[in-house]
Amino acid sequence: MSTTQQSFQPEGQQTPRRMLYWSWWLPLFGLGWLAFFFSAFPQPITLLQQNWPLVFVGMGGALIGNMTAVGGGIVFVPVMILIYHLPPVVALKIAIASQSFGMTSGAIGWLRQGIVPVKALQYTVPGLLIGSTISSLVIHPNAFLVKGLFGPVSIILGVMTLTLHNRQCDRETYHIPNRAKKPLLLVSLVGGLITGWVAIGEGEVIAAFLMLLYGFNPNSCIALGVVLLAINSIYLALIHSFFLGGIPWEIASFTALGCVYGARLGPYFSQWISPQILRLGFATIAIIDGLIFLLQFLLSGTH
Repeated sequence: MSTTQQSFQPEGQQTPRRMLYWSWWLPLFGLGWLAFFFSAFPQPITLLQQNWPLVFVGMGGALIGNMTAVGGGIVFVPVMILIYHLPPVVALKIAIASQSFGMTSGAIGWLRQGIVPVKALQYTVPGLLIGSTISSLVIHPNAFLVKGLFGPVSIILGVMTLTLHNRQCDRETYHIPNRAKKPLLLVSLVGGLITGWVAIGEGEVIAAFLMLLYGFNPNSCIALGVVLLAINSIYLALIHSFFLGGIPWEIASFTALGCVYGARLGPYFSQWISPQILRLGFATIAIIDGLIFLLQFLLSGTH
């Protein structure tokens, strides 16, 4: 292989690998979930009868999140607030906890494909940790922030995705250019701030930044965004568990179960579905979702 050809390969890999959906640890996770569920809650059967549909909510959110890097919060937060009528901060906690499982499952799939520019993590992880810390422990998430920001953020992400829909990106570019390294720190910090308040943003902001400004490979951008959001969600879940009153696992355990299995479908389906079709579908959902959420916020306020 020539030097020019090698420079276009993913860092640490020669060519993207074909991903298989099933992995040996998936059935083990299911068994572990059953053991946890029936031992952790006093009335597991009643809880199962009440909340089993949330497994499919988790699958749908994780599928969308891992095919677009925006995160399952684009589904979880509206469902928990608008359908289950939970307080906004509780909805945020459930979304973050669910994503910590779903985005991690999807990240494993993307990493197995070998298209994640892993060296970019050294420029993005510090920023997202700083931003998430500020938006969680300094400026605490509250009903006004969650409900007031989710709609606009969702709409902005949808519009950004439409902007990328017809953009011609270099599908062979995988390496982070030197001029992008310092801006990545700032952009990832902003993404961490947003994610700490509304559970979405980190992955899509980074993906959009690299695609719009540097013509970065779309699938590699999404893969990097998924890995970053997985790290971000785990970090935020730990903060909420130990410093912000805990997580309602009686609900989040169901979405988390669906997330683990739904998330694997993201990188799996991406092998055959056009990135343009994926981005167009996501953008439509995000804009409609955001408009509904914004209207609901304007009509009802923070209650």
